[in-house]
Amino acid sequence: MDTIIERNLTKCKELEALCTKENRNPTSEERKYANQLLAEIEIKESGNFFNKDEFPGLANTMPNNPETRSSQKPYELRTAGDKKDFRNLYGSSKDEYHWTDKESNFFEALFSGRFHPGLVKRSLSENVPSQGGFLIPAESVEKIHNVALENELVMPLATVQPMKTNSITIPAVEIGDHSVSLFGGFTATYKAEAATLSEANPTFRAMELNCNKLTGFLKFSNELMNDVSNGESQILDICGKGLAWYRDKSWLTGIGAGEPLGILNAGCLLSQEKASGQMADTIIYDNLTGMMAKMFAGSFANSVWVCHQSTIPQLLQLSLAIGTGGDHVPVLQESSGEFKMLTRPVIFTEKTEPLGSKGDVCLFDFSQYLIGMTSEMRIDLSQHIYFTTDQGAARLIERHDGQPLWDKALTLKDGSTEVSPFVTLDARE
Repeated sequence: MDTIIERNLTKCKELEALCTKENRNPTSEERKYANQLLAEIEIKESGNFFNKDEFPGLANTMPNNPETRSSQKPYELRTAGDKKDFRNLYGSSKDEYHWTDKESNFFEALFSGRFHPGLVKRSLSENVPSQGGFLIPAESVEKIHNVALENELVMPLATVQPMKTNSITIPAVEIGDHSVSLFGGFTATYKAEAATLSEANPTFRAMELNCNKLTGFLKFSNELMNDVSNGESQILDICGKGLAWYRDKSWLTGIGAGEPLGILNAGCLLSQEKASGQMADTIIYDNLTGMMAKMFAGSFANSVWVCHQSTIPQLLQLSLAIGTGGDHVPVLQESSGEFKMLTRPVIFTEKTEPLGSKGDVCLFDFSQYLIGMTSEMRIDLSQHIYFTTDQGAARLIERHDGQPLWDKALTLKDGSTEVSPFVTLDARE
């Protein structure tokens, strides 16, 4: 039996035995840990040796358990409530590139600088081999992806299209104007029997996702490179968290040329103007209520506040006066470690714009943001660029794209009110 499979099954059995001894069910953290162990085991192989009767308390965490396995097929569109871990998005294929050397891990072979038959180098750019790199084995890509997913704020709540190629076209409807027609140009009228029906042409548009190359640069000590057999998890963690930060940043603020179109630069974004006489770098209650009034009603249940960390002092000072006794109710409220504001969850981040700038306080429905992503990642290595400081450098490459599902804001039936799933506060400078 493969050493990783044997190790992971042993740990699961130990966890099951502990729960049985203490006469309890596994905690959520223990179930999560079991899932992480079992995710390393290929689904297509696990049925050959896994007997769920060995630890029934953990059986519902198994990737090959039909009761919990996703009914969605690999590469199908995932919406906001769907799982987006690597195996759920891309499945498992015999054509995947796997690391089969049991004596060393992939990074150990890569950093050694010596030839290894398991290393596969491919070009990322047609006819330009120098822009390529070593293909990262699927099991390592899976770990990097899942670390990134745990640290991202956009993708877990977004709509995601797994991609087999670098380009895909997805049909979408025109947002329209409710004073004229509904989404996609839909209209309807009541007619008498045998009366002539009004004609209406539905309007659709094509959304194109063209994967952009995100290149991450990693500098590390040669000590880590020499001890990479013990430092592999650290490398995977650094890569995953680094990708999460830059992908989030692009999905929020990207300009759309050579990178994803971020929400703050999208045509469907609505901005709430500052109040008359409002001082610079301040946030007032009317700012927030005005933003909520611009949120599309169908997006309200999915909406979250996304606020730059520098807004915290201003938000903590916001309160509503109750009656005449001088009591005040804070606008930003906390419960069990989670913040809410005007009934909606609040996420604090450094990835938006700082206090006073347009985009420091946002109200977003991320389910209306579309992300496209391929499964492959590549890495290239240089041991010479930082020769004088005894350091090495690695270049990590992956491809993705993103843009809102809406191309513009929606005008309501009154012909003047505009709403959108993406609303931000204008600058107060």
